[in-house]
Amino acid sequence: MKPPATTWHRAALCRAALCWAALSTLPLWLMVQPGTANADCTPHIASVMAARDSGQGRPVDGWQAVTLPDNWSLRWPEHDGSVWYRLQLQRPCPGTAPASALVIHYLIMAGEVFINDSLLWRDRHLTEPLSRSWNSPRYWVLPDTAATDDIVWVRVAGVAAQTPGLGRVSIGDQDAMQALYLRELWRTRTLSVINLTVSAVLGTLALFVWLAFPAHRVFGYYALTSICWVLFGINTLATEAWPFTSTEAVARANHLAYALFIASFCVFTWRLLALHHPAWLEKALGVLGLVVLGMIVLVPGWSSLQLAGHLSTLILLLNILYIIWQALRRRQPEHYVVAASFLLLIAIAVRDILVLSGVLKSDHALTPYTCLLFMVMAAVLLGTRVARNARRIERFNQELSNAVDQACADLSRTLAKEHQLAIHNSRLQERLQLAHDLHDGLGGQIVRSIMVIEQNDAPLQNERFISMLKLLRDDLRQVIDSGASATASAPATPAEWAAPLRYRFANLCDALGIGMSWCVPDSWQAPPSALQCLLLARLAEEALTNVVKHSRAHHAQVTLQQQEHFLVLRVGDDGIGFDVEALQGASLGIGLDSMRARAERMGGTLTLHSRPGATVLEARLPLQGR
Repeated sequence: MKPPATTWHRAALCRAALCWAALSTLPLWLMVQPGTANADCTPHIASVMAARDSGQGRPVDGWQAVTLPDNWSLRWPEHDGSVWYRLQLQRPCPGTAPASALVIHYLIMAGEVFINDSLLWRDRHLTEPLSRSWNSPRYWVLPDTAATDDIVWVRVAGVAAQTPGLGRVSIGDQDAMQALYLRELWRTRTLSVINLTVSAVLGTLALFVWLAFPAHRVFGYYALTSICWVLFGINTLATEAWPFTSTEAVARANHLAYALFIASFCVFTWRLLALHHPAWLEKALGVLGLVVLGMIVLVPGWSSLQLAGHLSTLILLLNILYIIWQALRRRQPEHYVVAASFLLLIAIAVRDILVLSGVLKSDHALTPYTCLLFMVMAAVLLGTRVARNARRIERFNQELSNAVDQACADLSRTLAKEHQLAIHNSRLQERLQLAHDLHDGLGGQIVRSIMVIEQNDAPLQNERFISMLKLLRDDLRQVIDSGASATASAPATPAEWAAPLRYRFANLCDALGIGMSWCVPDSWQAPPSALQCLLLARLAEEALTNVVKHSRAHHAQVTLQQQEHFLVLRVGDDGIGFDVEALQGASLGIGLDSMRARAERMGGTLTLHSRPGATVLEARLPLQGR
């Protein structure tokens, strides 16, 4: 009986899936199973022997079986020089198997390779300064020979202090070996180029940021750390010892770059997280750094270099633990990110130590790339910080712009109010000025006219009244026209200035029995302005009016002088005098107060001295342009 169609289809699909899985995994299975039929024709390394170089060609005796990778310093601790490796190859199918290739993953430090007696490759320098092939895989296509057994001779030159020896060697199908070589080349060379290029670019950007903003020291330390890391990492790409003269000199320079990197890295992490720590901590780091540098530069021998390297690594480890402890204390996101990256760095370092000790099986060390990961992470943190500051500045600028707009609006309103107040104040000043002018000019003339009328017992004739009214008209016209005095011309001579005053007060003083004397120069030394002449005339008129009204004097004198830089007017009399201090306490009266205010507005001064028999009013005005 046939099974149902559905069941039969399911069974067919299952069988097809199993067949597909078997076919797809067959190549992988063949690669890992050496006992397959096709593996019988795959060349392989039957044995590896090593012997110290005697300096007379390939050794005849002293061969020891070794396993690759090999470190001959474990076997011959004091041997500096060359070691020969003999790799016995077996080709089960000579002449019929596909072309085979050989890959040497690394050799420390320099070397040369032979297939039987044919040279495949040789480093440029096999004596000091040695070439540097420790981080360079090598790949060759082997010649197809009829022999079933070939020998690969590898001579390695190195120093015992740098784990010398031959690394892992692979032989197999040409395509497979080429793929293996490209993977090794990517891991050892290309990743190092990317590592150093990214570090150099980030460091250069940080350097320019620091040069533009020196206050942001964290960017300067980032640039310094990146530069030191690049100097240290160049060792992974260098194939020759130049410009140094020995392998030891190269090692010292590399250790020096490593120590400087550790020191700058510690300070950079402190600045990155803005840690506040005791001053002795940085001093201790400086002292340890100087000790390490002294060991590297001054102390000869490889042991001092190894000790300096261990001490630098210890400083790095202590700094990592310190940063993690600070992160746990502060509980800030950035601190947690840095602490997590440091924990990852510790985990990778422990993994590589287990690989070197043989506990874990791997040919790949990850520690050289941890710094790149941290520097990229630090660059992201710095970039985030810069972006955050930029947004903060943008918000501040917006707030500042709004505040400026508000201030401008307030200022506009305030200026409008002040403008209205200034207009109102100007009108008040004009009214006050008009009052002073009426008091000093027209008011004085009215007083003089009244006194003339009072002094005459007989009624005055019409002509005399008309003359008085004309004088009042002239004074009123002068008050009205005083606003245009700024553009008017000054009197040509002092006598011309004094003539109207003498005319006005001569008859009045004669009628009152007051003698008048006028002392004015013949010409101006420096012509005063029209406003100054008008002010002096007003002052003299007010002073003479006071003499006529209050002084009871028998004689009055008006003096006009031109001293250096000043124009001086003095009006004196021999009347009864008065108490100046008492009048100052009584605010001097409107007349004297008006005169003083007028003088001060023009930058001048007005002084008054009085005693019985001698009263002097002095006004001093600075000449124009002084």
